[in-house]
Amino acid sequence: MNLEKEEPHEIRILKLLPYIVKPPLVDPCLPQEFILGCQDDDPYFSAGYYWGAQRTLNDYFSDPTTLKGCLIRAQVSTTVSQLGLDRFSCDGNTQDLSAAGFTEIKVTRGKWGIFPYRELHAKGSKGRHYYQMWVGLNAEGGATLLFQFLYPEYLNEPTQNQKKIWEDFVRKTALLSLNDLLVAHGAHMKGYTESSSIREKVRIVVEKRRWDQKLLIYIDPLTTDHPFFQIQKIHDINFVSEFACGQPLIEIDAVFTESKGEPLSEKVRVLYNIVDQFTFNSKMLSPHRFEETPEYLLFQ
Repeated sequence: MNLEKEEPHEIRILKLLPYIVKPPLVDPCLPQEFILGCQDDDPYFSAGYYWGAQRTLNDYFSDPTTLKGCLIRAQVSTTVSQLGLDRFSCDGNTQDLSAAGFTEIKVTRGKWGIFPYRELHAKGSKGRHYYQMWVGLNAEGGATLLFQFLYPEYLNEPTQNQKKIWEDFVRKTALLSLNDLLVAHGAHMKGYTESSSIREKVRIVVEKRRWDQKLLIYIDPLTTDHPFFQIQKIHDINFVSEFACGQPLIEIDAVFTESKGEPLSEKVRVLYNIVDQFTFNSKMLSPHRFEETPEYLLFQ
């Protein structure tokens, strides 16, 4: 099993939404030249995240009225919340828009993988078309992201090419691949641990035997120090609900001790495979290195 490491910044959505604690782990369908626009006077994006081609971003930041291309603006919504798996506080409520003079109001439901959205398209009182959407983050507090489509002020509706950018973003954005989901969460598939201090010292490989649900936990040192790993508690994590990719995962509470260091309490998450029989290798021929309990067989 390989222990490869990729940095989270390689995942595009993480580059587009810095400082968002739990962004939707999706692959946004956007033109390749769309990047996050940065402004010196707003280093933490309090005014929102602006995505677009560099030149278009520069024009907009200099003077919004000079916008010639199109942008997408993202921010945490302050008015709409997610109430359930596919329910929003704005559902069925378009009266305020009608009262404000909007017509041709159309709300579309959809999902980016497990992240539900509501897309709104409406025509303003002066004939200008508006496009925006809310995406639920499946977070405990019901947070949603608001996306707004920005196009030149001298147009009442975007050009066909501009409109396609928005439509592709809404319709074709999809959940990250399994591998990228793990990269986004700080690890690569197989032999994955969240703790950076442990990751530099050991590789942890886990299998679960199908017939009795017993775990084989293999600690493979990556240094000559041979740190000692003492398990305190193990429990399964519902990876489907947390990351939506269905790969089985356990969380291990352990005490990690190096020969010249103080014991450290660590919480380690590890992916595992379900097998009919445990996999043994030539490194595992020393019986004294095994520790067995009713729940697991540990080799280190």
